[in-house]
Amino acid sequence: MTTRSTEPSLSPLVPGLSRRGLLIAAASTAAGTAGLLILPTKAEAATASPRHGSRPDVVGPWFDEMLATFAAAPTAGLPERMWAMSWIAAWAALSARRAAPVRAPGQRAVFEDAATATAVHGVLKALVPGQADKLDGVLADSLAGLAASEAKKAGIAAGREAAAAMVAVRTGDGLDLASVNVPFTLPPEAPGVYRLTPGATQTVAAGYGLARPFLLGRADRFRPPPPPALGTAPYRRALDEVRRLGGEVSERTEAQSDLAWLDPLSQYVPVLRLLVGDSARSRRSKVRLLAALGAVIVDSSIATFDAKYALLHWRPVTAIRDADTDGDPRTAPDPTWNSFLPTPPHPEYPSGHAVTAGAAEQVLSQLVGPCTPMAFSITFARGDGRVVTRNYRRGTPWSTLTKENIDARVLAGVHFRYSDEVGAALGRQVARYDLYLLARGGVGPVRVTW
Repeated sequence: MTTRSTEPSLSPLVPGLSRRGLLIAAASTAAGTAGLLILPTKAEAATASPRHGSRPDVVGPWFDEMLATFAAAPTAGLPERMWAMSWIAAWAALSARRAAPVRAPGQRAVFEDAATATAVHGVLKALVPGQADKLDGVLADSLAGLAASEAKKAGIAAGREAAAAMVAVRTGDGLDLASVNVPFTLPPEAPGVYRLTPGATQTVAAGYGLARPFLLGRADRFRPPPPPALGTAPYRRALDEVRRLGGEVSERTEAQSDLAWLDPLSQYVPVLRLLVGDSARSRRSKVRLLAALGAVIVDSSIATFDAKYALLHWRPVTAIRDADTDGDPRTAPDPTWNSFLPTPPHPEYPSGHAVTAGAAEQVLSQLVGPCTPMAFSITFARGDGRVVTRNYRRGTPWSTLTKENIDARVLAGVHFRYSDEVGAALGRQVARYDLYLLARGGVGPVRVTW
């Protein structure tokens, strides 16, 4: 038997709040969210040793700088939007016409470093102006390591142009915190219909599904079918599972309680840092990976919240407490049941964590391979201060990480398993669609060559 951990703080001083935590903090609600994203400092960055005679590139350091910018200004905007804009701009800069005359291998590397650093800097500075001085200093250091040349000048110009174009194109896209967290009027209470959960005073992210995607076009393009109907066997099985395993007092083991705090970005950020620090990988492949993942995370999140607020399925805590209203004599209410982790104040179906996990799985599978190319470890914090470390062997399928996130949300007590499974499938669908469009060469008006 296990008991509930302390509720996580939503203070902006806590580094690496999860994406859902940012939404909740911005909306000033009392409820929390599972899964703190631990952002390693630069000194802790795990990178591969450069090959003999090769010069480390700037992709890894600027990925670190992006993460540091998130942590320093957690309410400046959605981190997934900053991520997507920064690295799509970098990819556009690498694909710019200014790159065409730069053919010598050494000069090509100079162009790519200058373009990448300048593009990411330009986007982050525009989105988080409070970090301008720091970002300017980091850019100056990046560029100081590049010998003066026409390739360097061309890279700087390409990066500036791509950053400015990206900022202009995404202005008014509905992904500012005020637009994402628009007020929402809930329908009258009814069996199966979402209502505010314990501790929540308002919903969050009701406007996320109305935002403009990067590539998806329509938020409802892959909207899933409705969840299992009340009174059906699939619904009853899921209700029983989350009641047994996801409560404050439950059948969970301590290892399962650790897993309940897992967040998909807690898994993928460490392995991404290894990938972008690997000198055996080209600059272009690293930037392409970060750009694709950023776009897919945003688009899959838009699809998630479109479905959540269209289908308005109730959360497990409501379903368990009010089981005497679901029309099924085989379910009994438990008015004192609480989820192990605080239930986020937005509808149940599908699971956002699982959508992100499925999306990341598909992007990494398609651009890196079906399995992890190296061993890696992740570290994340539980709300009671316990730090959890999980180790993954080389050759672990990316799908294993998705399965862990599916299990985690059930163990946290905040989702039915079918919400997680459908969410993972939705994330994969959005990722396949976005990657296909990226391969055809465009992100709206910002044209790139994939």
